[in-house]
Amino acid sequence: MSAHRRNALRGPSPRGLRAWGRKHIFPIAVGVAVLGSAAVAGPSMIQAGRDGGSSQGQRIRLAGMPADEPGKGLIYQNLRPAPEGSVCAGAYELDELTCTQGPDPAPTGLAVNRAVAPVTAKVAEPEPPKRESAQVPPDAEIVRDQGGSLLTAGKPALLPDAAPGDADFVMGNHDVACEGDGRGGNRVQVVYLHEFGTPSRYTDFVGSIRVWSAGVDSVIDASAAETGGSRHVRYVTTPSCRVDVAEVQLPANGLRTFPQTVTALQTLGYNRTDRKYLLFADTNRYCGISTFVADNRPGAGNRNNGGPSYARVDTGCWSTVAAAQQLTRSLGAMLLTSPNSSGGGSCTDDFDLLCHPDRSGRTVRERCPKKHENRLDCGHDDYFSTNPPKNGWLAKNWNVAQSEFLLRSDGGDEVPDVPDAPDAEPKDQPSTGSSSPAGGDESDGGGDAPAPGASQSVASTPPLAPAKQAVRASAPVQAFLEVRGQASNAVRLIWNAAADDATYEVAVDGVPIATTRATRAGLIGLRPDTAYQVTIRSPGHEYLAKGEARTAPAARPTQNSWFVLENALTGDAADLYAARSANGTAITLGGSDGDAQQQWMLVPAGDGGFSLRSRATGKCAMPLGGNPVAGTPLVQSDCAGAAIGLWTLRPSAYGFTLKTTAGDLVLGVGEQRFGAQRVLVLQNGDDSRHQSWTAAPV
Repeated sequence: MSAHRRNALRGPSPRGLRAWGRKHIFPIAVGVAVLGSAAVAGPSMIQAGRDGGSSQGQRIRLAGMPADEPGKGLIYQNLRPAPEGSVCAGAYELDELTCTQGPDPAPTGLAVNRAVAPVTAKVAEPEPPKRESAQVPPDAEIVRDQGGSLLTAGKPALLPDAAPGDADFVMGNHDVACEGDGRGGNRVQVVYLHEFGTPSRYTDFVGSIRVWSAGVDSVIDASAAETGGSRHVRYVTTPSCRVDVAEVQLPANGLRTFPQTVTALQTLGYNRTDRKYLLFADTNRYCGISTFVADNRPGAGNRNNGGPSYARVDTGCWSTVAAAQQLTRSLGAMLLTSPNSSGGGSCTDDFDLLCHPDRSGRTVRERCPKKHENRLDCGHDDYFSTNPPKNGWLAKNWNVAQSEFLLRSDGGDEVPDVPDAPDAEPKDQPSTGSSSPAGGDESDGGGDAPAPGASQSVASTPPLAPAKQAVRASAPVQAFLEVRGQASNAVRLIWNAAADDATYEVAVDGVPIATTRATRAGLIGLRPDTAYQVTIRSPGHEYLAKGEARTAPAARPTQNSWFVLENALTGDAADLYAARSANGTAITLGGSDGDAQQQWMLVPAGDGGFSLRSRATGKCAMPLGGNPVAGTPLVQSDCAGAAIGLWTLRPSAYGFTLKTTAGDLVLGVGEQRFGAQRVLVLQNGDDSRHQSWTAAPV
């Protein structure tokens, strides 16, 4: 789903939150006095408190910025001590609502300046874009990339959710949970970052990053099991149920300091309110550092229950432990008001993933056994418990275990976590038709696309292990079908289960289009502003669900305005790969997220045509070599010469086509891939739906 189509997670206004903070946080938290911007000798925190120890009663004043210790990754450059009365008082402030506890030291066994080796094999480097045959891939082939099926030419396609039946999620073959379409709602997006002017090592480490990300999930779930529950990270995932690892190139010096990284990512559009960004930064400045919001209110309205938040881990600390530490912080763990907070960003109860000596100078006591060192919340009374005591601190304050960025198990003894409505969808409507921005060959652990020249036969996702289900009535309720998230070319279908082992035949306007075990799916490749009759039957059961799916009118772009160019077949977007600034960078079909590399502008030229300009780089989309010939891939180039006036718009049954002013060719989805993404190419128009587009204003 595009960024512009999401429902933002609403919270208090900045002014209102500041007022709330003065009332509820600051009397018990931190007063800050900045005595100078230069580093000072001695402790940087001065403590005083009514109770002499408990963070509930102490007041901490920042006497000065700590001295940098580059060898430990403790870099405080560009961090601002938060002033007294601010939301971030007692920590550092990136802006009036975004805080950071500052950098963490390296966990045992890791060192900031020592290289970490990959734990999986390197994947193949993407092949540079080249001219391909003039043959246009069929729509059905493009749909199979998404994990869907298109049985009849010209008919809609179905993209079933990964989970069979009405299971909330499944545990995939790569040890991560997959839920919904893998993109909609609150999710953790994993990102590999490198700077312009440095080589990308994405293909060296993408498999390893997936392994470490799966390890983070294991740490959180094992921690939840200590209080009788289960939690899994709600990652952005690929159609084959793997962690989606996006590659992003930042400008030079974009990784120099944490504030610079956050600013660069926000400029590129990585600022979605439904995302936490787990960043694997290819540099050796920090071990780890994260943002959070100093909001201790309980419940879904807590500001930590939304985004954007940023958790950065640098190469010397690439590991499960450091990634789990920083992601947990970005979820709002270890607030300054927590019972065992040190007041300096850590905690006093060891062994605990977040506890270590810090700038406060407070003594860290051993409360849990050493084997708990890589688990969350020793004592389960500070920031994470799936079953907190009713009168305990976590029942009345923010509890990371309640985060909507984590998936809950619905079985076992964890009664408080059984949802009232098992079939309820996330508040934010899931998107349909998404693809992975990850690259590589599935055979060696890197990506999801078949290798060039591989068979394109339908291969459904292998059986996965469904999550435990909430207790529900043994007899199925009357069949119903709900249609949600109507876009111009897609809708979302949700129906109730006929039985635990039922299969479903989905038909549109009387024509069968797919058979599935899921009860949630995306219906894609629809005509704009059109009504469709959908029926769902379950063989062997007296079950018939009916509904009408009506699409929204298609939008055309307005010249000199930014928009996301979305494919009329899949809903994916024209994507400047990894936001790279080099000429010749491939323009591909990526999952529609609305980032700057997916934002374009039609700039009019004197001959009646337009140039197509990227917001990420200011450069233009044009055929490789500047020659508009069928099969030529689209790449980035300077906005001059052949790029000026290259494009015209023509209406189509599914939106519009982008045609060349010379050669009368259209922009479509090609046969070749750059990593896992298909490259956009010039084609002879044949009314394929992947040759039509819609515009989503930014």
